[in-house]
Amino acid sequence: MPIEIVGRDQELASVRAFVEGAAERPAALVLEGEPGIGKSTLWLAGVEQARVQGLRVLRARPAETERGLAHVALGDLLEDVADDVLPALPAPRRHALELALLRVEQDDDAVDARALAVAMRTALELLAGEQPVLVAIDDVQWLDDSSARVLAFALRRLHGANLLLLLTRRVGEGSSPAEVETALGPDRLERLRVRPLSVGAVQRLLQTRLGMAFPRPLLVRIHETSGGNPFYALELARALAVEPAADPSEPLPVPESLEGVVHDRLAGIHGKTRAGLAVVAAAGRASRTLLRAAGVGDETLEPAFAARVIEVHREVVTFTHPLLASAFYQELLAEERRRAHRLLAGVADDPLARARHLALAAPRADADVASAVERAATEAASRGASVAAAELAEHALRLTPRTADGDRRRRAIQAARAQLLAGDGRGARARADRLLATAERGRQRAEALILMSDLEAAGSLERAITLRREALEEAEADPALRAAIHQWLGFQVRSSEGFSAAEQHARAALELAEQLGDDPLRVMSLATLGFLRFNAADPNAVGMVRRAYELAADVDAPRERLEARFLYARVLLWSGRVDHARTLLEELYGDLSERDERLSADALWYLSLVELTAGRLDLAANHAERQLEISNQYAIDHEDPLAIWVVARIAAHRGELDRARELAKRSRALAHAQPLFLAGQEGVLGLVEAWSGRPHEAVARFAAADRARYGTGVRDPSDFWWRAEYAEALLEVGRVGDAVDLLDRWAADAARLERERVLVQVSRCRGLVAAAEGDVEEALALLRRAIRQHEAVGDPFGRARALLALGIVRRRARQKRKAREAIEAAIHGFEAIGAPGWAAKAHAELGSIGGRVRERGLTSAERRVAALVAEGRTNREVAAALFLGERTVETHLSHVYAKLGVRSRTELARMYRPDEQSSGGLAISS
Repeated sequence: MPIEIVGRDQELASVRAFVEGAAERPAALVLEGEPGIGKSTLWLAGVEQARVQGLRVLRARPAETERGLAHVALGDLLEDVADDVLPALPAPRRHALELALLRVEQDDDAVDARALAVAMRTALELLAGEQPVLVAIDDVQWLDDSSARVLAFALRRLHGANLLLLLTRRVGEGSSPAEVETALGPDRLERLRVRPLSVGAVQRLLQTRLGMAFPRPLLVRIHETSGGNPFYALELARALAVEPAADPSEPLPVPESLEGVVHDRLAGIHGKTRAGLAVVAAAGRASRTLLRAAGVGDETLEPAFAARVIEVHREVVTFTHPLLASAFYQELLAEERRRAHRLLAGVADDPLARARHLALAAPRADADVASAVERAATEAASRGASVAAAELAEHALRLTPRTADGDRRRRAIQAARAQLLAGDGRGARARADRLLATAERGRQRAEALILMSDLEAAGSLERAITLRREALEEAEADPALRAAIHQWLGFQVRSSEGFSAAEQHARAALELAEQLGDDPLRVMSLATLGFLRFNAADPNAVGMVRRAYELAADVDAPRERLEARFLYARVLLWSGRVDHARTLLEELYGDLSERDERLSADALWYLSLVELTAGRLDLAANHAERQLEISNQYAIDHEDPLAIWVVARIAAHRGELDRARELAKRSRALAHAQPLFLAGQEGVLGLVEAWSGRPHEAVARFAAADRARYGTGVRDPSDFWWRAEYAEALLEVGRVGDAVDLLDRWAADAARLERERVLVQVSRCRGLVAAAEGDVEEALALLRRAIRQHEAVGDPFGRARALLALGIVRRRARQKRKAREAIEAAIHGFEAIGAPGWAAKAHAELGSIGGRVRERGLTSAERRVAALVAEGRTNREVAAALFLGERTVETHLSHVYAKLGVRSRTELARMYRPDEQSSGGLAISS
């Protein structure tokens, strides 16, 4: 089974584009990068893609130990084709090639180098004349000299040959381009640098390959130490499985598999150079100015520069690879480390860096240092530097004297919260358990219960609410704490107990805030109450949330200001003020992306819905995928169902129905105890069923979504975003009266609250109702009006849907030319917004008008798969015939279905047949 390639979407796209469509041939693509970075994985993907595309592949994977042997790579390249090529060569060339390939016994004469080179050129010309050829060489720097010379000679003379050259080359010390790379000339050569993986990609790599998940702080350290190199990251993770990293101030253990790589480079570093290098390792990266201030000059570090252990870029000195820094720091004695950190603490400008160095320089508990580090942890948290905040909070607690009980408890709570925000749920939970076990009744126990509640909220909201209620009882004598708990409950119980119970808590919080004169709490309570009233369809609710948003601007409370901005953006989005919501959310994201990655994911979540509503599906999908990646990095026990849900909803709109179904089911399983969220999952599953041609199943899903959402007290019509599809599904199963009743109720609420986007969808659906009742003229008039209305409110997806519906009604009324015009306009609309599945559906409708419609967009590999499936072959038989994996066949077939607008193998067999008029292309019959 092929290995899933993680985090290389752009590189894979480049490789596939090269293999599928290099404009001029011959052409070469060189994948460059450090050892272990993933060049070979991409190379293998390119080789597989070439085979899928029908290219003949000549491949070689030379090793360093083979460089002194003769013609090894030539033998590898021609191993499978020699019997086809040799008989076609003139005798001198054939004899030279047979000798090089060890096909005949060596005679007294050496291999004629020129005859061999010409034979190789002729062989490649013959092969490329029959079918396109890919010459693929992994680790071209290890090519044996004799093969390299012959191959370069041949490539330089292959003018116009239908041949591609795919190479990988290691970059690093002493590396330079091989002669083979440049043989085709600079205008036919493309280089692709394989860069390090992102943190999220490393996380997926470790989960996919090793089945291992790490808390985010440790994941970040693995990423930093490996430098994003997938091989190094895997080896570090394997080592951590044997020897876990307990202390965040200690370097990660260097695996035995990598010790030779690093220790050879560090040999010979002694004396003053070792002491100076210790300062560089302790700093991570240090400017030359900082190092000089710490007493470390360039002359001290010269031996380390010469050994390429460290390097300088723009006056900043770093180790040439983070793994070297970790290994060197690991070897230092404790006093050597403390000395380096003391020097840095005395010269560091940044207060967070200075506090960290102070902490690491302290040999024992120190109240003054602990206080300074605690302040730095708070500052780090305010900057959104969650991992740094967690590390500093741990240091502050470690350095607190045992006798300072109050300080220790406060710092323990700070450390647990910092761990939670950094994504280390396990560490936070362990600390919270200890705090709860030792807490006294009253405020201490209430604070511990609140901490436990926050930990539970991501996994079991029901358990989190129970803990918050216990905290409310413990906080009886503390009105400020009670008000904060009521405010939290007001926002959270809406999903399990309904909006009536939630509003009671929000009102209690607001009353206490007014009594206390607490402006930050007043802002949060008013915003929460307004948000709840918005969901309950109160026409004054948007004004309440806006007032909270405006009040927050004058409150010196960053968290409350941020929450008020988020809530205001939410009601703007759901009330249809998309442009205003986008502006506010983009400002939020721009701010948060610089200081708080976890919260930036929340902004991306809402932005993905903004762009979905605006019909910019590619951008919506990008936002959704990015927020899911961040969310998964910070997940405590399992994934966030809402982070998955928004990806599923956008995938459904793009026509990726199988993926949408899988994601929605996964999200639904995670949200099983939260009716408010379950409605959304059922809504997406309803879309999938409806758009897959299963209206009965869709009706059942939509009815479940309506019940779940309505049962929680939600009444705002925008929250029932699936109802247009619900009405259409009812029409498809013949329940016209039920569809009319549904639309009437939805429209009445939308009119009262001025939800224009909802009313436009109702107009489109009423056109479909008229068509179902046989009133063609009314249907056409309503759908034409809906097209104009969708355009007026900025809904290109809805406009394309209305155009498609108009075309279908016109087709049924035998207005073929006008039907074709409407459907072609719909296709253009769907393609413009990034909805290929809907474009394929519209193409299928175009085919129903009459005549033959040529297939559009199938690759040559998809055409071959489609042709064999249309013949009645199974996926396994297709895979065997085309030398593919079954999974690859399944992927191609799903693309064929989407592009041709068919839903089954039977339908494909009926509609798909060779088009002998189109140069080997294929067509869909009507």
